[in-house]
Amino acid sequence: MATKEDSILTTALHSEVENRFLTYALSTIVSRSLPDVRDGLKPVHRRILFAMWEMGLGPTAKFRKSAAVVGEVLGKFHPHGDQAAYDAMVRMAQDFSLRYPLVEGSGNFGSLDGDPAAAMRYTEARLSQLAEELLVEIDKDTVGFRPNYDNSLKEPMVLPARFPQLLVNGTSGIAVGMSCSFPPHNIGEVIDGLTALIDNSNIDLKDILKLIKGPDFPTAGQILNTKKELKDIYQTGSGAIRVRGEYAIEDLPRGKQAIVFTSIPYQVNKAKLIEKLVGLMDDKKLPQVTAVRDESTDIVRVVLELKAETNPELVTAYLFKHTDLESSFPVNFTALKPSMEPERLSLKEVMRYFLDFRLEITTKRLNYDLRLLKARLHILKAFEMLYDDLDTAIKLIRKSKSKEEAGEKLKKHFRFDDEQTKAILEMQLYKLAGLEIERILKEKAEKTKQKKDIEAILASQKKIWGLIKSELQEIKDKYGDKRRSVMKAAEDVEFSQEDFIVHEDVTVIMTRMGWIRRVKTVGENLRFKEGDDLLALLPANTRDNIAVFSSAGKVYVIKAFDLPSGSGFGEPVQHLFKFGDGERPIATMNFSTVLSNTAAGEGEDEQPKAKQAELSLSGGTVIAISVSSKGIGFKFDLSQFNSVTTRAGKKFAGVKEGDNIMAVEILDRLNVLFLTTEGKAVVVAEKEIPLLTGAGKGVKLVNVKNGDVALVRAVNKGEQVKVIDDKGKEKTLELKNFGVMTRGSVGLKAVKAVRFV
Repeated sequence: MATKEDSILTTALHSEVENRFLTYALSTIVSRSLPDVRDGLKPVHRRILFAMWEMGLGPTAKFRKSAAVVGEVLGKFHPHGDQAAYDAMVRMAQDFSLRYPLVEGSGNFGSLDGDPAAAMRYTEARLSQLAEELLVEIDKDTVGFRPNYDNSLKEPMVLPARFPQLLVNGTSGIAVGMSCSFPPHNIGEVIDGLTALIDNSNIDLKDILKLIKGPDFPTAGQILNTKKELKDIYQTGSGAIRVRGEYAIEDLPRGKQAIVFTSIPYQVNKAKLIEKLVGLMDDKKLPQVTAVRDESTDIVRVVLELKAETNPELVTAYLFKHTDLESSFPVNFTALKPSMEPERLSLKEVMRYFLDFRLEITTKRLNYDLRLLKARLHILKAFEMLYDDLDTAIKLIRKSKSKEEAGEKLKKHFRFDDEQTKAILEMQLYKLAGLEIERILKEKAEKTKQKKDIEAILASQKKIWGLIKSELQEIKDKYGDKRRSVMKAAEDVEFSQEDFIVHEDVTVIMTRMGWIRRVKTVGENLRFKEGDDLLALLPANTRDNIAVFSSAGKVYVIKAFDLPSGSGFGEPVQHLFKFGDGERPIATMNFSTVLSNTAAGEGEDEQPKAKQAELSLSGGTVIAISVSSKGIGFKFDLSQFNSVTTRAGKKFAGVKEGDNIMAVEILDRLNVLFLTTEGKAVVVAEKEIPLLTGAGKGVKLVNVKNGDVALVRAVNKGEQVKVIDDKGKEKTLELKNFGVMTRGSVGLKAVKAVRFV
């Protein structure tokens, strides 16, 4: 007798997890997320359309509550959440989501502003006319059926689809380890491409793209990709479509103008876009724009009023770069092949699979029609034979005691089979009238001709393809429309970021603890957190570049306009830049002022112009000195960092372990004063300090034994420098008493001790 332990199977955990995950992944790929390349539908969409078809909700039927449709779908075919099924149905009804909606909705089905659809109990739906083309041949043994989830009903494995739904309406989905994203296309262009492929199976992709010009989004827009980019996308089945909103310039009173956007990129939320535009205007990042309005009805109309003498092209260039008025639609032609294997396909492969599918469906439909014709002709032949000997037939029936006996006598006399006999016995008496036999003979002739026509088509592959072409042309004639999206190569307008920053004089405040802000007037704004103190107070314009040097030997540059404003303490520099652990600001400069003025000759009253020119490199560059707490330093060119505007900053100095940069000073004098925490002063000639072009560590400038460098200042001979000792008392140093020393000197005692300043 087997025990419970004997029935337990032992297996490795990793193997079991791997097998179960693969099963889950395959189920997600096949049963949820990826479309079938033949009908272009995912299972949920296929089930919704089939359920509506079964409910009789064709395009001419009365609308039914969406809740009834969702209930039918969930109860019979799709055992998942009702909201997910309803959302899928809603999307098929939105004319801004699908190029050619498959569901006709009545009620609130959402909007471009991202408004959700009304609850399913309020809305109603039925199939659109185009959706009927996906289902109309389903009753002719064209597709296979499989059991539903509880094996009580049958559902189609694929819909017969008379048009290429996958290319026409597109779709997107995320599976496990793969995803898909098909853009919509114009149905007329796609059918023209299919017709060309039927005529020439070896047609080149570039010739197909003369007919299928590119995606055609329901929300219109300009497609900016070049022909080469589109060819690469359609060849590989992967890439990105750049889409811009369309706009026009309208004249307003008093010489003003307005930019009016008449379309927005596909899948962009219009309400959030308007919110972004208003935010840019409120933040003064669009100073040329005075008002933003949404005047949309059924037609998109977003108005941006401009100041007088504003260049609209510069404004639109800024908008395209910084808002969703230009966006990218990802392209990923991954779909399930007829074998249910997922694969990334090219455009031509997608078209080829659809045409092969149409060949299969059309052949099956013709065979089905042929079987019906043969069956009907078989019955009509019996009617004809019966009429030729009607008196005998009537006698046989009258002499029979039952329907079964009459049937046996008719079968024996006329040599009918069971089907013919059954049809005759169920025939109404008026069918025996003289005129009715004429109709029967006429119907027989018509059916015979139809039978021959179908047999002739089935006997010729060329004729089958001709029929497919004519049926595709019918779809184009019935549903084709003009392209909405405009194909237009990108014409990027060059603009400067400064064109969109308001000119305004401000003061930049940086504290030693790293809090930074900008204010219009200092006054009461000059206050700090407890234990903090002022590091720098810089006059600036909102367009100026503000540089922050850190103890880690890095420099960060930001526009003054982008600094936090207001009466608070500002923000920590760590919020604006990627500071490392323990990294702190040690100096702040207005690069725009420093680089334009220092090299040009400021400070001429303190030294000859010729001497000052020695401190600047050619091209108006400016020299600064970097010094570490341990007295290691060098000269470097400040101007090379003016364009560093990334949050990560750029390295300007190497720092030894246990050391840190304590000062960065502009060299606008011929000598440099170093003061240590021990109270010793060292004056070194500027020319003794090496100039480095990279982020080096430098050389020893001061021999600091037991303390650190506390102060660095560019000076001239004979200057007076005020310092604060460790007790907070101010003392004036006469530099003529120290002279110019060699670099690396210990220095002379100046004060008892100095705190960091």
